[in-house]
Amino acid sequence: MAAAVGAEAALALLAFGLPTLVMGALFSHLTHRASALGISFGQAMGINTLAAALAPPLFGVALLPWLGPKVVLLLLASAYLLLGSRRLWSSVWGWGPAGLALGVALLAPPLAFVDVPPGGHILSYQEGAMAAVSVVEDADGVARLRINNRQQEGSSATRLVDARQALLPILLHPAPRRALFLGLGTGVTSGSAAQDRDLQVDVVELLPEVIAASRHFRHVFHEGPPDPRWHVMAADARRYVRVSQQHYDVIVSDNFQPARSGSGALYTAEHFEFVRHRLADGGVFCQWLPLHQLDLDTLRSIVKSFLTAYPQGMAILASNSLETPVIGLIGRADGGRFDPAGLRQRLANVRMPMPPAAFGIEDEWALLGSLLAGPEALARLAAAAPLNTDDHPVVSYLAPRITYAPDSLPKDRLWMLLKALSVTPQEVAGPGVEPDWGRRLTAYWAARNRFIEIGMNVRPSGQVQDMLAQVRDPLLAVLRVSPDFRPAYDPLVRMAGALAASDEAASRTLLTSLVRIQPSREEAVQALRELNESSATH
Repeated sequence: MAAAVGAEAALALLAFGLPTLVMGALFSHLTHRASALGISFGQAMGINTLAAALAPPLFGVALLPWLGPKVVLLLLASAYLLLGSRRLWSSVWGWGPAGLALGVALLAPPLAFVDVPPGGHILSYQEGAMAAVSVVEDADGVARLRINNRQQEGSSATRLVDARQALLPILLHPAPRRALFLGLGTGVTSGSAAQDRDLQVDVVELLPEVIAASRHFRHVFHEGPPDPRWHVMAADARRYVRVSQQHYDVIVSDNFQPARSGSGALYTAEHFEFVRHRLADGGVFCQWLPLHQLDLDTLRSIVKSFLTAYPQGMAILASNSLETPVIGLIGRADGGRFDPAGLRQRLANVRMPMPPAAFGIEDEWALLGSLLAGPEALARLAAAAPLNTDDHPVVSYLAPRITYAPDSLPKDRLWMLLKALSVTPQEVAGPGVEPDWGRRLTAYWAARNRFIEIGMNVRPSGQVQDMLAQVRDPLLAVLRVSPDFRPAYDPLVRMAGALAASDEAASRTLLTSLVRIQPSREEAVQALRELNESSATH
């Protein structure tokens, strides 16, 4: 940490030290000259303060997005040069160095820094008052949205996880009619919610350049023009929820990178309270948190702040990803529980071009099985953490540390949370939960945790035999814990199909095991039938 911060401070000193010194000396010199001309120091300070107040909106808001940073910097330098005296400009020592500097600056490339992978190209680049936004496509045709060439806001290849971040919250509501998404990114998350024909979706995005860039990701939905139920507004998310009078059945807050300047204000107790006031009766709020960009101390402060507004809040896992794990904090305006029968009805009646099952949400077990913590476990996790508030913004100071000196891998942080957190069927559905239903849900959670633990030790391989040697028996054991756990069932079916060409007997043995463990699933039954028919014809 000390080395990283020291290096950044040294670079900042090299870049800004001399200009700062010269500007201070210049101001002192000009006030001295003004005094000789009868202009008081107070008047000089007033003129300087007025100009300093006008410069940010003129250059930062108006000219920089219009002309770009290179031209604006040249204008600033030229303005200083024009203030030179006639005697200075009559000498080669005045116009010579100035002309040389301007010539070099004019020949220099634009100040647009975008990393382009081999074989890739830039789809769009736009500079705004607050950030530069780029969309870069790699050699495989995968487009990625970046802010200031650093923060990745999603890609065209992450629809599964992005869509789940929309579907999990909206499916936890029995009959949503209006949803609000705080943050747009690529638009895949909120756009996935807009696929629900019964849902009106509002989106608030701070950067207009991100809204413009999101058009490069509409092809993900194969629809062309945006859905009319999808309304995007350029506004500050925090201010919007504070002043809006609209109420929403579901509010989803994007996984803002906590280390990014200003993002800490979206994780304060005050902001979570403002969001609660925007929820309709029975409304659901979900705050997504990027665990791959978040240390556990910062997470604890965010959880504690969340629980001040939602004391019955829970935590949910967006996917089983080990590289980019994302967890969500779920709160309800009324602090109520979830009705299993209502959720079954919701899943049966959802009207979308692609059903939730296409995103791994086949049934109530996959939906509620994504929960990983109840209110009691969250309270224990955050018990000793400082509260993140507007006047005590601890997240703004804690979160950037992980970008300088990561203390662990994302998968290790996820596993630490899985070991520390717990949830009970009674916390999910109330004290009157049916015992068999509760045991089935508990088994699903246990299978999920074991599945993630297995994945932490798997060595990826392109050879089916190698992968099966690592995961066959562990995944079958997971399915014996919970036959409902599809993430362990589906990859075994796919590997059995790939294995059939080289080792038919091993493929048949694996499919038979899957049928025995989960006879109600059609995939293994059908694959085994096709394998037997193929053997008979040969």
